[in-house]
Amino acid sequence: MVLLQLTMVIQETLRLYPPASFVTREALEDLNLGGIDIPKGTNIRVSIMLAHRDPSAWGADCDKFDPGRFGGGIARACKPHHMYMPFGVGPRTCAGQNLAMVEVKVVLSLLLSRFEFALSPSYDHRPVFRLTVEPGSGVPLILRKR
Repeated sequence: MVLLQLTMVIQETLRLYPPASFVTREALEDLNLGGIDIPKGTNIRVSIMLAHRDPSAWGADCDKFDPGRFGGGIARACKPHHMYMPFGVGPRTCAGQNLAMVEVKVVLSLLLSRFEFALSPSYDHRPVFRLTVEPGSGVPLILRKR
């Protein structure tokens, strides 16, 4: 049960703050996407953050941190399920996503079993979307040993 809850928290964190900013694809043929004509050879960049906060896919509470939305798995968290893409989507999905998920669960489990964390009062929530998503002012933490 605890592992499922940890997975849901990680998935919701990755939804709100995906590690990459964009998914880039090249149009392999002329196409029309949402009423826009896109010629063959055009590079298309899809903002992962905007897709992860689209109310039509995630509901009216799409900006709220709610790990419970992943209680039924990714396929039930949003419609359509391919709107969740913190590691990319389709044939170019990150090959290391499963290893990354295992690593973060191990590290968090070890840290949470030994320390209590709190955000410093000086924390300034200012995510910066570059090649990767980063905290703009760092993340000052207050640690207390258990």
